[in-house]
Amino acid sequence: MRWINADEPVRISRYRVAPGASVSLHVHTGKAEYWVIVSGSGTVRVGDEQVDVIEGDIVATPPMRPHGLVNTGEVPLVFINIVQPTGEQPITSVEIEV
Repeated sequence: MRWINADEPVRISRYRVAPGASVSLHVHTGKAEYWVIVSGSGTVRVGDEQVDVIEGDIVATPPMRPHGLVNTGEVPLVFINIVQPTGEQPITSVEIEV
């Protein structure tokens, strides 16, 4: 995805997670992420909270809060990731071992 008529105020990308696959638990500094579930279903973890998600749901992942996703459905889970820099710290990403 790309911005056509504006500087890049946020980054937007599209992800496809196969049934049974996951987005590993990780944590960021310097940015917040918003996951817009386009299709499929799964379970999202943000901090200590786990919630089931379906098409149309939006998940906010603030800086410094561990987050990850598991596709619990039988079809690919597709989501749009909107990344908003916070300007507070450099942007980093660290995988967390479970």
